[in-house]
Parts: sequence; structure tokens; C-alpha cells
Amino acid sequence: MMLPCFLAFSQEAESLGNKPEMTVVARAEYSSIEEYHHLGNSSLYFLLDGNFTERLSYSASFHLLNADPKSLYENTLHSDSVNWLDWLLLSYDFGNFQFSLGKDYIRIGTWESDGYDFDMYFENASMVWGILPTYQWGGMLSWTPSESFSLLGQVTTSPYGERPFASGKYAFSLEALTSFDWYNGIYSLNHIDEFIFAMGHDFSFGKWDLLWDSFTELRSGYHGYNSLKVTYTPVEQWSFAIKAGHENQLFPDFLEELDINKLYGSLVINWMPIEQLRIHALAEYDNILETPLFNIGVTWKMSL
Repeated sequence: MMLPCFLAFSQEAESLGNKPEMTVVARAEYSSIEEYHHLGNSSLYFLLDGNFTERLSYSASFHLLNADPKSLYENTLHSDSVNWLDWLLLSYDFGNFQFSLGKDYIRIGTWESDGYDFDMYFENASMVWGILPTYQWGGMLSWTPSESFSLLGQVTTSPYGERPFASGKYAFSLEALTSFDWYNGIYSLNHIDEFIFAMGHDFSFGKWDLLWDSFTELRSGYHGYNSLKVTYTPVEQWSFAIKAGHENQLFPDFLEELDINKLYGSLVINWMPIEQLRIHALAEYDNILETPLFNIGVTWKMSL
């Protein structure tokens, strides 16, 4: 029901001169991981963005297909698992402030969490991205006093609750973002059943880019992950990325396997012969599976 309603609103906005932006993203790949018939992160998305008025905007992401489409629709009314609706947001701007209400991702301060799911690889993603359902219902207030700084507070339902709001469990997030010519930073303090501190650093030097993500659960001992990604883009059509990381015993109350101490390294090559098309190849090795993993696939983005 939500998609037809949003399209109706979009048609009304278009009649007022605010044409919505609609994008279809299709990804198909073969992964050496046997789960989900070797289809990995194969998926189909429909993205919608637009404005009702100068101050009131909307954004939505519909995850229509993945390698296990049955689960997307079975879990529609769940908050402890992902489903076909990633986000559905109404946002109102007033001065340097913005208030958003609806379904959104929990604002964990890493660049991995801030990226699009259809750009991720199962083989070198953290458990935070791969297992924790971070798309939740709630509200957010952000303040942007300058082009280089933003601060936001967010309250959402919790992935530790089975149903949105019914469980009475909530997640709380405070996030800051900085932006400069050569550096972008993102930092957060979260409470998702327990306190978490996360930060992401993005350093750019010409054709080189360095990303460092850090996620730490604030309890006794070290529990979290760190990843480092170096990307070289010699020309616009080609990029080469090396990513390495370490994870240790994340979310003991959410995951059944508690004794996780993972080290991994990966290489990703992307080729974009045209702007809408990306072809990728990945190789990864970690000390848990102790066998090389491979992934090759294609992603197509089409604006409607």
C-alpha cells in the first residue's frame, strides 16, 4: 500500500513543479559463499526522493528482491530482521534544523553504515552491517550550523524488539559529521541495548582514498571491529580497493556464536564502462573460514 500512496503524492508534487527522482538499482552476482544459492548480495531496489513543498521532503527505499525474497516479505512487521522497506522518511526543514519522521537506519557513526546496501559485499562486510537490523522506525532532529558540521539526535525502535513499538525497546543515537576538502568524519554515541561508540574517518589525497571505521561496545574488554580500506582510482572508470579488518565478539545477546575473533583481508576491483553500469570482482580471505572467497557481479542503476 505504501508504494502506490507515495507515487500518488509524487504525482501531486510533480504537478506543483517538484518532479520526484526515481531510481531502479539491479544487482546480480555470483558468490563462492554457498548460502542463498551463491547469489550473495543480488538484489533489486526502487528509490524515491522528492519535495512536497520547499520545506517538506520525502525519501524512500524499497528492497523488492534479494537472494532470499521470501524473508523480505515474511518479516514485514518485524523490527528484529530486515524486510522489503528499508526507509520511508518525511523531513521538514526550518532554518538550520531538520526534523525527520518515519523509518530510517540507526545512525551508527561508520562509513559502512552510512553507505547504500547495494554497494556492499557480504564477504568483507562487518557483522554490524550483515546481521544487525538497523532499519528502524522513529524520529531524528538534525542541526547544520555550517557546511562543514552537522549534529543530530535520533530515537528509534530497537532491533532487540520483535515488533516495532510493541516491545517497548528503543535505540538512542547522537551523531556528529564534519566535512572538509581532504577529510570527512562521522562519530556517534549510541545505546542499542548497550552503549556503543563509533567513528569513521575518510581521507582523500588526489586519486587515493583511505577509510577507517571503528565500532566499540562500551563494556569490559574489547568488543567491536576496526576496518581499513584504501582505494586507488587511476581513472574515472576504474577503482582498486584493499580492505582489511578485525572483529571481536559483537552483540553477545543478539548472536548465538559468542566466540568470534575474525581477521580478514580483501581486494575489490570495480569497472564502470558507462556511468550506469558497474562490474565488480572481489577476493577475500579470513581466519574463520580459512578458505578464499570470490565474488563477481554487475550493478545497473537507472533513473526514471
